[in-house]
Amino acid sequence: MHLLKQQKDSLMKEGIRQIDPAYPVFVDAVMDGFIQGNLYVDDEAHPLVYFLEASCGIYYVAGRSEVELLRCSAFIVDVYERQKRQNRRFTIFSANPLTDEMLKKCLGSHLNEMERHAYVYSQTHSHATAPHPGYRVERTNEQVMTASRTFPPSYYEAYWGETARFLLKGIGVAILDGENVVSECVSIFSSEDRAEIDIWTDETYRGKGLALMAAQHLISICLEKKRTPNWDCDVHHLASIKLAEKLGFQRLKTYRLFYGSR
Repeated sequence: MHLLKQQKDSLMKEGIRQIDPAYPVFVDAVMDGFIQGNLYVDDEAHPLVYFLEASCGIYYVAGRSEVELLRCSAFIVDVYERQKRQNRRFTIFSANPLTDEMLKKCLGSHLNEMERHAYVYSQTHSHATAPHPGYRVERTNEQVMTASRTFPPSYYEAYWGETARFLLKGIGVAILDGENVVSECVSIFSSEDRAEIDIWTDETYRGKGLALMAAQHLISICLEKKRTPNWDCDVHHLASIKLAEKLGFQRLKTYRLFYGSR
């Protein structure tokens, strides 16, 4: 596999899109330079296999044929073994059933797997935000990060490399009750034209519509910045699925990811 020095390449994006029209947002985040990572291909002129790594330990693989994927499987196994030796995260997103089978053949005995739904926001859906008496809305800042139990500075350092990078290029909204952060919606990943949503509400505040309000605010900011909101969740996470549909997200695909135990 060959490391591409110039990752932001519309031809490379189009090549991946032809295999997987709904590829993950973190792929664009790396290629647009929003987060650190690398893109590898089997052939720089006419790639048939794409392997992308983000510095947070998540990966993506897409290929046009089973033969070419299997030829590159040794490279993927080497990456997995390196991460395992260093006791680091290894989570790999699969483009389609073709890559599912390749991963099962080369790493099936080492990895767990799960099914997830990928959604995209419907631009025709109303994204109006309603006020919620007794709570206030703030954009994510250093004070919110420090007060957060779910999205503290270490969260942004893991996924964005540093909090300053998120504050510059990411999008986040917090709902506060007094000085307490009780619900948050942030872009776990973002690129020039997409943002993937991560959301949380304190257990004692659930059922009040705060997650809906936080997400509506984030969606409005995304649309202002011309970034299409994306939603991703486990197929068994019924509350997340229900909220996504209520917000106006449409399901693009169901896919598998594979992950190793640390």
